[in-house]
Amino acid sequence: MLTKRKILYLTFHPNIGGGETTLLSLISKLDKRKYEPFVVVTGNGQLKKALEKLKIKTFVIPLNGYLIRTFFVPGMSPIGIYKICKLVKKLKPNLIHVNHLNLAVYAGTASKLYKIPTVATAHGKWDSIYFFQDFVTRLFINKVLAISPFIAKHLKDKGVLTSKQIETLPLAIDTNVFTPGNKLQARRTLNLPKNKFIFTLVARLDPIKDHMTFLKAAEIVLQQESDVGFYMVGSKAGDFSGLGNNYSKQIDNYLKRNANLKDKVIFGGFQSFMPTVYRATDVLVCSSKEESLSISMMEGAACALPLISTNKGGIKLIAKEGLNGYLVPPQNPDLLAQKMRKLKKDKKLRELFSKNSLKIAKSYYDISRYVKRLETIYGQFLTRE
Repeated sequence: MLTKRKILYLTFHPNIGGGETTLLSLISKLDKRKYEPFVVVTGNGQLKKALEKLKIKTFVIPLNGYLIRTFFVPGMSPIGIYKICKLVKKLKPNLIHVNHLNLAVYAGTASKLYKIPTVATAHGKWDSIYFFQDFVTRLFINKVLAISPFIAKHLKDKGVLTSKQIETLPLAIDTNVFTPGNKLQARRTLNLPKNKFIFTLVARLDPIKDHMTFLKAAEIVLQQESDVGFYMVGSKAGDFSGLGNNYSKQIDNYLKRNANLKDKVIFGGFQSFMPTVYRATDVLVCSSKEESLSISMMEGAACALPLISTNKGGIKLIAKEGLNGYLVPPQNPDLLAQKMRKLKKDKKLRELFSKNSLKIAKSYYDISRYVKRLETIYGQFLTRE
């Protein structure tokens, strides 16, 4: 009988964002005849609840990662390192997968102590800004999985990690869950207006997501269009920007100064079942200043949505100019509004973009392909008994 291989996952954010969404899909799709997953989360939150629903053994261990966004410090808590090493000694995992590189010190110390191979996912340029980050990664991580060629190039250009350490593995989604659906039914579920044309922004409340540009573009659209609505979905929880509620207040104050816009903006907060959000949407918008790779754009594409996104980073792998959407420079509300109005007015173009979005999502970003490739990478470090 084949012996199951134990995989211990360490993930930094206790609430659900793009990286956590992929982690949940990965764990649900892993071949449980071969692998037994365990997860360490840094606090109680949305992610722990979701893992418990999947009946995955989960451990809560507070681990310091960021101090503030502009001064990245890999986790250095001696107590955290001790607790991880104690857990690893008890579980005896065959491999450790670090879902965020800022936990490399914790996983790496245990991996060196107990001779366990370790892989890590690199989600953004913030995983490789300071020299000591790359030093820690090279010392402790056997394989770094960059979520886009954009991030892989950034890691390689630093010249610290070896080319054998870096592999590009884009994140993915479950295209059997994220599917097109009944728009009116979805809007009834979410209590959204059934006769409005709805532009949706899906992003946690974090300045890097630049909700203000979306709102400024919405205000411009409203000068010409009245039958529109703007749906903003995303959690306040897990905002590690260091600005906390100040960013929320900035958005609230802007809407207070623009009463006409405020009446057209609907806040959805955190949604536990995102397919309903996309099914209720006409066009999905991303106004981020930069994206390594956007899970929300993948999910929207799988639900056959036309896309409009800023063009900086790896998001161009999903939103393709003139094929399934439009790309605009960051912080350009005028051009963003122009593209939003263009798609609203052109139904045939929306239908073409919708079909192409669905093809792109199914062809390149399905979780089954991701898991199969990841299991192959795991196999490079695991020997079967």
